[in-house]
Amino acid sequence: MRHTTRWHLSPVAERAFATLLMCLRGSACIYQGEELGLPEADVPFDELQDPYGIEFWPEFKGRDGCRTPMVWEVSNQSGGFSSAARTWLPVPAEHLSHSVSAAENDPLALLHVYRQAIALRHAHAALRTGSQSAMTVQGDVLAFRRTSENETIFCAFNLGDGTGEIVLPPGQWATIGSTLNSANRGADDRAILGPWQTCLALKTG
Repeated sequence: MRHTTRWHLSPVAERAFATLLMCLRGSACIYQGEELGLPEADVPFDELQDPYGIEFWPEFKGRDGCRTPMVWEVSNQSGGFSSAARTWLPVPAEHLSHSVSAAENDPLALLHVYRQAIALRHAHAALRTGSQSAMTVQGDVLAFRRTSENETIFCAFNLGDGTGEIVLPPGQWATIGSTLNSANRGADDRAILGPWQTCLALKTG
C-alpha cells in the first residue's frame, strides 16, 4: 500500500517522510508516484489484475491499488501515461490533480520537496555513504547522526502532530536544509520542532 494511505500522512507529514528517507543510511528507493503524494487507488473488483486481490477479495484487495499508472498530466483520462483507450489498470480521477504537470506549476508541491531532499543527499557525503549512529527517540522526535570521513550531520525528525524538543550533541553546529523546514537551534543547543518539522545540522567544530 502506498505510504501516504498506509500511515494516514498529512501533506506536512509527507514532506517530513521524504526528508527522512534521504537522510537514512542505505539505498534510497522511491516507488513511482510517491514523489507526487499519490494515495492508494480504490480499484473496482472487475478491473483488478492482481491474482491475489481477485482470490482474496474483499478481505485483501491485492497490490493493484499502488500499481496504477504514473500520472504525468491532466489532459486525458489516463493521466498522460498512454494514448490507449484503456490502460492495464485505470487511473483514478483523484490522482489527476497530483500529476507531474500540476506539481511543476505548484511551488508547494511534494515533488519539489523530493528534489530538494535528493539534492541535499547528493551534496553531503555523510548522507550518501556515511555511517549511521544508533537512533534515539524522545516522544515523537527521532534523532541520529550520519558521519563520513570529513563531516558529521545531526538529523532529527518530529514525527508527530505536537511540538517536540531535541538537544543537539556537544559541538558547534550549523543548520542546513532550510528549504526542508529545518528548525534552527537555540543558544543552549536545544531545538524546538513544530509538528512534522526536521532539524538538520552540520558539525562545524
